[in-house]
Amino acid sequence: MLKGLTRVGLLAALIAVLAATAATVTAAPVAETAATRCPATFQVLHNDKIGAMSLPAGAYYVTVSNLTCAQASVLFADFLQDYDGDLTYPWRGNAKAKSFTNGSSSFSVKLAGKTPPAPPTPGNQVTCPGTFSVLHNDRIGSVPFPRGQYQLKVQRGLTCAQASSQFALFLDQPSGVNAPWSLSINGLTASFQDNMGGFAFTTTKVGGSNTGGGGRTAVTCTTFRVLHNDHVGSLYVPKGSYDIVLPVGSTMSCAAAQKQFVAFLDAENVPSPWIVDANNATFSRGYSSTIKFGIDPIKGSVG
Repeated sequence: MLKGLTRVGLLAALIAVLAATAATVTAAPVAETAATRCPATFQVLHNDKIGAMSLPAGAYYVTVSNLTCAQASVLFADFLQDYDGDLTYPWRGNAKAKSFTNGSSSFSVKLAGKTPPAPPTPGNQVTCPGTFSVLHNDRIGSVPFPRGQYQLKVQRGLTCAQASSQFALFLDQPSGVNAPWSLSINGLTASFQDNMGGFAFTTTKVGGSNTGGGGRTAVTCTTFRVLHNDHVGSLYVPKGSYDIVLPVGSTMSCAAAQKQFVAFLDAENVPSPWIVDANNATFSRGYSSTIKFGIDPIKGSVG
């Protein structure tokens, strides 16, 4: 997207959502109307805060009311990015209770344990089972990731599920990895390093078919040309070529996303209940909606 996230909370959200998904049945999730503790925990990898709310690193129980566990995980990750405590309206936080409410829905978090266990000896690597499928030619910053199968190796306290989720996240951010992560390339192997927490993993392109790895379900639609410098609400859209992207979990079609983007450009804004996230150049029909899409500038064509 136009600008990567600057915090690591989203990784924790993806881990929590992955675990929560594995624990649910195949039917669509239903919001809990009474206070219910989620079956999966949410991992905060570093000491963090949301305004006056202190959140030490560790696993957190999440209790929801009139909200699904997956929705609460995504919201908690978003709030961790708003470390100044200025949450997206109408949500409000209570630092003492470690809770959040929008008037009709709420959730709270409670530290379930101490900080994550000490990482293994630096340099030790574990090869993840199966491979990760990149379904189309992609890129992260200037590093290309051609369509195919990738072998993941983890080290320094990271699990295979966490590395798979983080790799999928970076592939949805072709402008590059977000701090504190860095990316280096050596032949067919890409190395990802968390320069704050010390977590690391590598991906190596291999042959063969997918045998159970992470997989990638985001879809890149056809290229769209913006003919002049424009904006959609707070999102500045310089003239140039953009890919319209349907992120993981989106239920939109490419045709619907392109039509919606044209309407937003014509109006120079988004109508309620649509929301534009200028940091990531994404649009969603509500904070927890699966009706969402984003735009990615094609390198060299924008500006």
